[in-house]
Amino acid sequence: MSLALCAITFAVLLHVLAARIASRENYGRRLPIVNGSYPVRPAQRARRAQAAGWILSIVGALQLGNHFWLTEPWLAMGLMVAVLLLVNGLPSLLVTVLHNGSLRTQQ
Repeated sequence: MSLALCAITFAVLLHVLAARIASRENYGRRLPIVNGSYPVRPAQRARRAQAAGWILSIVGALQLGNHFWLTEPWLAMGLMVAVLLLVNGLPSLLVTVLHNGSLRTQQ
């Protein structure tokens, strides 16, 4: 269980790092909220951090699901899906909303 929590924590940190790098490179430009291309393509290190975040989130979700699998398989599957959605989507969404919101206040 501690391995799952550590992997999930590092995955969130890596996703936040990748989103911050992308927002810094696109300073003064609006970022797409859900899907679309960035005005300036993110650097290689941002893509590496995001890929490592995805891998760690999958490891963490599988470890967390494995903990509950024998007693509550439906709970395990629900937790795995929820962890993947929250860890891989929420950090980037928050950084993007903050970035786009600061653009609105500057104009």
